Amino acid sequence: MSQIRILHCIRQGQIGGGESHLIDLVSNLNKTKYKSFVLSFTDGPMIERLSNLGITTFVIKTTIPFDVRIWQSVLTIITEHKIQFLHVHGTRAFSNVIYAAQRKRLPIVYTVHGWSFNPYQSWIKRKLAILIEGYFTKISKKVINVSYANQKIGLKYIKGLNSVVIQNGIDTYKFNPNKEYFNIRESLGIPDDQLLIVFIARMTHQKDPCTLIRAYSGLSNELKEKSTLLLVGDGELKPQAVQLSQELGVDKKTIFTGFRNDIPSLLHNCDIYCLPSLWEGLPLGLLEAMAMKKIVIATTVDGTIEVIKDNVNGFLFPSGNHNSLCSILQDIISKTEQKKEQIRISAHQTVHSHFSLTGMIEKTEVVYNTLNF
Repeated sequence: MSQIRILHCIRQGQIGGGESHLIDLVSNLNKTKYKSFVLSFTDGPMIERLSNLGITTFVIKTTIPFDVRIWQSVLTIITEHKIQFLHVHGTRAFSNVIYAAQRKRLPIVYTVHGWSFNPYQSWIKRKLAILIEGYFTKISKKVINVSYANQKIGLKYIKGLNSVVIQNGIDTYKFNPNKEYFNIRESLGIPDDQLLIVFIARMTHQKDPCTLIRAYSGLSNELKEKSTLLLVGDGELKPQAVQLSQELGVDKKTIFTGFRNDIPSLLHNCDIYCLPSLWEGLPLGLLEAMAMKKIVIATTVDGTIEVIKDNVNGFLFPSGNHNSLCSILQDIISKTEQKKEQIRISAHQTVHSHFSLTGMIEKTEVVYNTLNF
């Protein structure tokens, strides 16, 4: 039986949650049944990693949605490589492959990693995003939500939405706390006795790094002296975050590294992982930290609350509330080592029991099988 040829499409080659999801997916699909190709609309480390894995990749450069200038190039790729269906990740990618897919009458599987509409947009922008999502979900053969919360939001705003939920899964071999890792602390000059709080995400409005910096600045001077805040990632808010750390007087206790691809090593070396997002689909970074038996703090949003049970396998606080986050940080530091270990073990067990990569792949292949090739 010949392989079914899939074109996976995503908006960028930088590595974030959606891109990590895609890498795990194409790396672990049944190779005897499926042959994966990946199309991205910017270059970046995701493309390099996929190429090293032997996955055929294409980059058509654009940062504009509905960019008619590149639609013919997408059609050429689909035609020349005899693509049989598209698996699209996100609205930006969808907008730039829709023409080619409809010209070739190919089915589309659409994974919504998080809706393109959110409460922080202007009314007109949000309304337009809802209309676009409604159209995209309608013409898709199958729609996948990565969390039940995201599916619920979609059902509220998109009439007739028909989707399945496949929660994100983690490669627990890659994120294994018992393996040996590079000593990040030594390379960054962070003493072993310092409590290391880490943020690993794009520096965007959605991820809200400034709330974490404000919370950290609110710690007592004694706790700040015993700790270091490490922010890993790039994005449009990075200059603002750097400036804020200086204004609040915590710049000497805060390290900005920019993008890094050694996430398991970073997590192995940290004590607390914090994700202060304003909204989420189902955050992979959170699952990765839990798989590494770290204490995690995140906001009470969307798919995150499907993962975290407060004060059991992690900690939750209202998005944007730096005072609440500061109190949680202080509370964690004051807990006994036995209590902290219980939380770490519970986090680890949560991922292994409910968010395995194997389960995610199996459920995705079930969706593919319904396309009846």
